[in-house]
Formats: sequence, C-alpha cells, structure tokens
Amino acid sequence: MPADHAFLSPSSLIRWYFCPPSARLCDQFPDQGSVFAAEGTEAHALCEYLLKSALGRPCVDPRPSLQYYTPEMEESASGYVQYILEKVEAHKAAAGLSPSVFVEQRLDLRGYIPESMGTADCVIIAGDTVEIIDFKYGMHRVPATSMQLRIYALGACEVFSALYDLTRVRMAIYQPRLSSVDETEMTVADLYAWARAELAPRARLAFDGAGEFACGDWCRLCRARRSCHALAEYQLEIAKYDFSDPALLSDAEIADVLSRVDDLVAWASDVKDYALREALKGHAYPGFKLVEGRTNRRFTDDAAVAARVESAGRDPWERKLLGVAALEKLLGRKAFADLLSDLVTRPEGKPTLVPVSDKRPELITARQEFTNEKEGI
Repeated sequence: MPADHAFLSPSSLIRWYFCPPSARLCDQFPDQGSVFAAEGTEAHALCEYLLKSALGRPCVDPRPSLQYYTPEMEESASGYVQYILEKVEAHKAAAGLSPSVFVEQRLDLRGYIPESMGTADCVIIAGDTVEIIDFKYGMHRVPATSMQLRIYALGACEVFSALYDLTRVRMAIYQPRLSSVDETEMTVADLYAWARAELAPRARLAFDGAGEFACGDWCRLCRARRSCHALAEYQLEIAKYDFSDPALLSDAEIADVLSRVDDLVAWASDVKDYALREALKGHAYPGFKLVEGRTNRRFTDDAAVAARVESAGRDPWERKLLGVAALEKLLGRKAFADLLSDLVTRPEGKPTLVPVSDKRPELITARQEFTNEKEGI
C-alpha cells in the first residue's frame, strides 16, 4: 500500500487539481497544522468509535485522550452514527438483507492518482449501489458533489468491484455544525469516465510539477501561499486602484475591488506572519528589524492582589455571563436548545456587501422601498 501521507492526498485535491504546480511547491513547506484540523481529527476518532460500537465491533474509546472533546462533539458524532444506522435499516427494509458496512475504509487510488491513498469515513454496499458518507466537523460548507468525495467513491469502486456488481454511487456529506446533510448520486460508468478524462491527467500534471499556476479559493489551504509569486501577482493587481479616488472609480472597478479585498487582507496577514516567524529564526528582510512589541501591565499573582484589595474593604472581582456560543458549547446543542431557546434572539446584522451568490436575502434600501411604493409594487 502507499505511504500513510500521500503526496497527492484527497484532502488537498481542490488545490492540486486546479493549480497542479502547487503540489511540488507545497512540498517545500512543513505542514503547520491547526487547531481546527486537530479538532476535526478527534471528532472523526469519536465517530469511528461510536459507529463501530453501534455495529457491535471492537474499538477503543478515545474520549479520555481527546483534547477538544465537548458535549457538542459527542452530539455531532452521535447524530452521524444515527444517520448511518438509519441508512442501514432502510436498506434492510428494501432488500430484506443487511448491507455491508465498512468503517474508516482504506482506499488505494494509485490507478488514477500516482502514489495516492485515502480513507473513507463510511462505505455502505447494498445490491448494486455503493454509498460513501463523509463526516465534516468544520464550518466551511462542503457539497456532496465535491471532487474529494468522488475520489473516495472511485477508491471504493476500485476496492469492491471485484466482489460486487456495482452500477450506482451515492455520496453524502454530513456536517452537523451546519445542520446540513447533502446527498447526490451518479453512475459508476460516469464516475470512471470523469476519472479517466479529467482526474488522471490533472493528477499526472501535479505529480510531475507541471501545468499552470492558478489562483482561487483553494489558495487559502496552500502551504506555499505566503511565498507564491502567482498569488502575489494576483492579489497585488488591486494596487492599480491605489491612487484613484473611490468616488471616481467605475461600478465595475469598485466591484473588482470588493471581490478581492478580503482575500488581499488575509493574504497580506499571512505574509506578515510568515516573515515574523522567519525573522525570529534569524532571517533579515531589507528595511526591517525585530523589536520588542508594546505590552500592557499585568499582575504577577492574582490571588495575592485579590487578598490585598479585599483586606482594603473593596471587591476586586467581576462576574460575567458566558456568551451564546460559549454556553452552547458548554451545554451541547440539544441541551442548550431545550433550556435556553426561548431566551435567545438574534439582532439585525450590520449591512454588508457580499457576492450575489450569497444565500442571504437582499436588504431593501430606503431608495428601493420608495421606488417600489411609487411604482405600486
């Protein structure tokens, strides 16, 4: 089997598929990881344990060693397990036979992606249909049509086609923190046609370090984003507007700035953080130096401070109610809803400009309201 950490991993598919040279470029930078990634890994471990336990299979309880375990994580993992068990029961009712269920199924993808492997959260095979269920603990919405899920489906077909006569693929993304379950399906024939015509050629380009650099949403997940010339050129195209009075820009130019400015700010912050880390290692940048940052005063011993202030007849403590998100995390989503739902409200948000693809309804401005009234709408 391939190594545990595939060079062209399914999790980074979107990046290397659309920007093939980024694969070799990223290989020069260490994976720093993140709290979100670590939290997601632990949530998956809990899902595996609860699902295997529900299926009567041996598995070690990971909860004592989970650093990010919360009632919300337990609730999310339990919901995922219930979703899968409902699918299993539905297959039983339809065919009168128990489907085959594979948990954390290892997949060999080398037939289409060089030296690549992956792991599917759950694979269910019933009759001529293979189902792939992927658990996502993050807050970034992922559709069931994602190419990552297609790769897992492809890997499952590669593994099980010799044992089952598979003709259909069903794919589902379970995202409990977004209260979202997205499902789609396609034929096995169409899946293989896509893999041969599109996936394999792009994977070969990425493996060879060939192809063209391309900037897009996938850049936020790229380890080389702080040093990438292509991304720098793309982000700094906005500089052509630097010396223009915003009032004199055309609507198209303003729209261009709006579409880029958030990514530009995030990219600039990434570059700044990277440069600081390198400077701390001894790297020097022309025109810049390391200095000690400004700090605020703080107490060396809170307990001693409190004792002295109390002895002076004053109260040094303040008590503050936890916020909505913090209490929901403390109690768990269901307990929070049962206990406090009637005491929670959501004030009107501050108006903000977003792309028309955003799902939120458009605000009606005073001018639009006046126009509608005038026209009798």
